[in-house]
Formats: sequence, structure tokens, C-alpha cells
Amino acid sequence: MKKLICLIALLSVFYSCNEVEGNLVGVKGRDVFYPDILGPGNLPIGMAYIPSGAYQSGEDDEDIMGLHTAKKKTRSVQAFYMDQTEISNNEYRQFVHWVRDSIAREKLYRRSYGMEAEQWVRIPDDFWMRLGPYGKIYDAGSDVQGANTPFELFMDSTNNTEVDKTMLVMGTVYQNGTDPKDKGMGIKKLQKLINGTELNDKEDSPWFWSYSGGKQAKPAVNLQAVEETIFKNYQKGGKTWEDGNRGIKTKTSTGIKKPDKSDYALGRIEARKYLTLDWEMPIDYEDEETNFLLSDMYYSRQERFYDRRTIDSRLLYFDYYWIDYKEAARRGKIITKSVDSRRTYSYDSLGNVPVDLYNRSRRDPLSKDYKRDDLHRSTLYTMGSDINKVWVDTTVYTDQALDENGQPIDGKQIADPNNLYGTILENPGQDLDLGFTNSKGGHNAIRGHTDRSRFIIKERINVYPDTLCWVRDFTYAFHSPMTKNYFWHTAYDNYPVVGVTWTQAKAFSVWRTQVYHSWLESNGDLFVNDFRLPLESEWERAARGDLEQSQFPWGGPYIRNASGCFLANFKPMRGRYFEDGGFHTVKVYSYNPNGFGLYCMAGNVAEWCSTAFDESQYEFGHDMNSDYEYEAKDGDHPVKKRKVIRGGSWKDIGYYLNNSTRTFEYQDTAKSYIGFRNVMTHLGRGGKDLDLENGEEIQSDIQLK
Repeated sequence: MKKLICLIALLSVFYSCNEVEGNLVGVKGRDVFYPDILGPGNLPIGMAYIPSGAYQSGEDDEDIMGLHTAKKKTRSVQAFYMDQTEISNNEYRQFVHWVRDSIAREKLYRRSYGMEAEQWVRIPDDFWMRLGPYGKIYDAGSDVQGANTPFELFMDSTNNTEVDKTMLVMGTVYQNGTDPKDKGMGIKKLQKLINGTELNDKEDSPWFWSYSGGKQAKPAVNLQAVEETIFKNYQKGGKTWEDGNRGIKTKTSTGIKKPDKSDYALGRIEARKYLTLDWEMPIDYEDEETNFLLSDMYYSRQERFYDRRTIDSRLLYFDYYWIDYKEAARRGKIITKSVDSRRTYSYDSLGNVPVDLYNRSRRDPLSKDYKRDDLHRSTLYTMGSDINKVWVDTTVYTDQALDENGQPIDGKQIADPNNLYGTILENPGQDLDLGFTNSKGGHNAIRGHTDRSRFIIKERINVYPDTLCWVRDFTYAFHSPMTKNYFWHTAYDNYPVVGVTWTQAKAFSVWRTQVYHSWLESNGDLFVNDFRLPLESEWERAARGDLEQSQFPWGGPYIRNASGCFLANFKPMRGRYFEDGGFHTVKVYSYNPNGFGLYCMAGNVAEWCSTAFDESQYEFGHDMNSDYEYEAKDGDHPVKKRKVIRGGSWKDIGYYLNNSTRTFEYQDTAKSYIGFRNVMTHLGRGGKDLDLENGEEIQSDIQLK
């Protein structure tokens, strides 16, 4: 009976599979995504949901300043999440401590004896595939095929054949063509590949099985021993640090020694790019040995105050990246001529190669680590340091291009590299032709990028707030106690962070995104949208609390409640600062929240927006997710460095508390009255009834899957 039931169940499965086979049903087995990220009813901690909607922007009262910068206009904004409070000192301190601890872990990894270094890093599952000859192919990715070549050459079989042969023989007894039975399958040694990728017999052969005297022998490189060797070697080809007791005389030699010739000479420095820091290993800054190894993170003796040994905040730099989507979206000029765009490239860099192998130039973008300000949007080498234009990276190929019958194709010649001035472009955008021309002359006009890395922008910034802003902002006033205590003392943990520039706030958002996404990934969850600074249109939508024509976040038109109490922290009356309950800033959850559950959207500290400030932005801005973005360079006029701030602060008069009041500050300045909060764009429809998206709509998705 059980067998019969199983047979029926199996037949039903086959029947159900055949029922949909051949129909458009989408990819099966994909996870169901809940709109509120962490499952029904769970938002990112400390954030409020702002549904999609429209509002009337602009002045809700008389433009008493006569600025005419906030014209009446209906705007629609996509659903997003916003921090309920301004970022507090303690929250920003988590960022500062993360930067401090990451630098410390990096130093401890580099400076610890022997295998002690391993405790500060995590070894990924694919670590061994990233080393030796396998790593060359692994890291090259599509570059091994050309990647930035036109469609016809990218799909050409000549270079594909070279890659195929190499992958076929890697790690086998055939790689040197020495098998007496098969004579190397007709493949003579490892192949030299395009784009500079080459497997060297002397360097790479120890990783493979050898074949000698009719017998197969194990590789010279013992993968189990490689790990220990890596952490004992500081640098490739360097000396090995032996474990031992420092400072104790022993008969057995300790310290460093030259590695044996049989050791694989990869050091911890070379291996670092494949490893990630281990954050589960705590750092005891009070430990004597740890304290000594991290000595260069502290102020020197002559800079200490009363000989207090503290971390030098000038060293707390954070490296991060962002993608210039606007630049990447440009419709760059397509180069149709097949030319080498860099005159200095050596055509014979591959050495003696078969005549049927194309000499193709390798992509050579300017490293993200070495971009100069004048090449902010350029990554290929320029004609001169004073010319902000780039050579378009195209393909070099010879007259050995073969058709399907193996015959040379006419007209495939290497162009004269001295006649390429017409290929110089500035900010080329989508400059790669990914299209294909059919036999009737029709072209599908698909575009791409010769090099995506030019849109990946690297930033490096010191993350410590400018605590001296309290003194600098107010002349003939005494604020030294705030400078000394505001950021680090626990009394101010839940007060808004200040002294942070627009760029530092942007860096914080990137860090917060990476930490959050890493946590989601570790739990097997999907990535979500990034944390970021709010658009000006998003900020005003959130501040209004879904109230129409409201003058203040709580409605209005008064700035006091029925009991005569002020409703925000600002400069009331003629400078009676404490009349509203706060002298400087107050705790981030002070006063009552608005209709969306957001605190201090008026007063306390003004807040950075991502939007660049322009007086006429309300005139030319779009009515859907309105924004104006400009990435200012150091050499730009100060007017291009203005960023929108909203909400007014503890030192501002009531006018700046208006939902519609627009003002600005320069992106590279830090003030004692400017803070920020983050937003995250909602994934999904974003209606007011979020439970509906988590209920009936999710059930529909589940049934479809």
C-alpha cells in the first residue's frame, strides 16, 4: 500500500512538472522578500516607514525673507525608511570605534608572531582557489577573454580555444605534454593567454601533479602546509618568523630565519587581499603586548596632555567606494575603428606567440587607489597630466582573425597607433559597442562600458568629528567645556552628533550599509537598498508628517502648545535659549514626534541632505523624487560646494523651523549645529498599508513561486 501511495505521489509530481513545462513561469525556487526587510512587522532598528505619496512643497506662509527659493509645487516621493531620530554621538562613535578597531586588527595581523596572526583574519572557502596559477585565472575573470572587446571578437573561437586548452590541462599530467601514452592530448604546455595573463612553468608548476618515469607524483605545494607558511612568512620571498618567547634567552634560536626552498614563498602581506578581518576576536587595548604592537596608533609623548596615552584621532581614516551612476549612464561616443588607444602599449608584450593568437591590449585603468583630483571621472591614462581627457580603450587585433572555416578575414588590420587623436574623449560613459550587425545591415545598438572601474570612485576620509567647532562657531563666547566633553562623555551619548561634514556623513552611510548588508548576508537574507542621506524632497515629505499645508512638523501655525510650552529646541524670543528646555542641543528623542513618528524634524540640529543647493532648484527639479546632484571637486567654486540643510537648529530663530525653509552649508565645513539622519529606499510598492504588502500580496508571490 505504501509503495502504491509513493508511486501515485511520484506520478503526480511528474504530471505537475509536465503541466508547466514549455510555459513562461519565471525562475522557480527564489526566496520570498518581505517589504519590511526583516519579516512582517520588523523594520530596521530605529527607523520609521514613510509611504509613497505626494505633498505640496514650498512656502506655507508669507516669504518674509523675500528669497523666492521655495516655489509652490506638487511633488511625489517614493516610499522610504527614515531614522526616527538624528544620529546620536553614541551611534556615530560606533563608526569611529569600528575604524579604530579595523586599523588595529590590520596592524596586529601584520605584526603578530607566526600563527598568532591567523586569529585576526578569516580564511574564505575559496582561499586556495585564489592562490597560485588558479588565482591568476580566477581573478582575471572576463579579462582573460578580453571583456572590453567588441562582440564579434569576444565570441571569436581563436582566443576561446587558448583559454579552453589551458583550463583543460591545468592540474593534470598533460600540462607539459610529457605523458608517453597520450603525448599531451595534442596540447603543448600551458597556453599564453591574452591581456597579460600567463602561467609560468617555473612559478606555477609546483601547484600541479607532476609526471615522471611513468608515475604520477603529488604537487610540490602542500596546501595544508601553505596556510602555516603564509602566516609565518611576512612577505613573499622574505624571512620566516619563528614562534618563541620574546626577550627570553634560549638555546634554541628564535626570531627569524630564511625559508626553505621547498616552502611556498607567499607571505601574509600578499595573502591579505584574499582574507577578511575577524570581528569576533576581541581586542584588549590594556594588554601589554597588544599595547606595544599598537604603539604607533597613540599620540607621541610630547603631544600628550598630562601624559594621558590616547588614540591619535588623526589616524582614523576610512576607505570606501561609491558608484557614479550618472556618469555611467551617459551615452558615450562609440568607437567603430579597431585601434589601440594607448600609443605606449607594447604589441609584443606577450613574447613569441602563435600567429593565430591576437595581440590584444590589456585594460589598463588608473588604479582606484591612485586617482588624482583632475582625473576624478577618468581612469585610463591621459596624454598629459594637464589634460582631463582619456584614451578610449578598444581592441587591437591582427589580420589573423579567422572565419568559421578557419580562413583570414579581410580588413582586420592593426591601425597606426600614431594616428589616434580622434579617439580621445572626456568622460566617455557608455563607450562600448555590444551590438551585432546582421546580414541585412541591421544593428541592435546595445551599449556597454569598456571599463566599469572608472565609475567606481574611491574615497578616503578622517572620520573623527571636529570637536573644536564649538569654539570656532562662536566668537566672544565660552564653549570650551563642549569641545572637551560633548563627543566622548557618556552624559552626551544620546545627544545628536555635530562637527561632521557632509562628506563624513556620506561615509558613515556607506559604512552603515556595509555592516548591515554583511549581517543580512550572514543570516542568509537578501541585500536591501543602501543607507544614505535624504534627498531634500524626501526630507520635506517626512517633516510634514502627511499633513497638508502644514507650517511645522506638528502642524501649526503656532510654535507653542496649548499649555504655552515650546515644541522644539531653537532660539526663542530674543535669545532666551533655555525657554524651550535646552541650552545647546537636547537628546535626540526630545519633544513629541510628528505624524510619521520622527523626532526633532524641527530644531535641535539642522540636518544634511544629499541634494546640492541651488536657489532655482524648485523651478527645474522633477516632480518625482526631485533631486539635484553635483559632486564638487576641490578646484570648484565654493558655490558648487553648497549642500542643502533643513530643519533649523538650537541656535536658529523660528523661521528656520518651517517645513519649507531652505538653506545651505558648504560640504567641507563642520558646524556645532549641523547633524544628520539616514534614509533607505523601500523595496516594493510602498503603499500606506504595509501590512497588505506583507499579507495578500506576499501570499500571491508565494503561490506563483
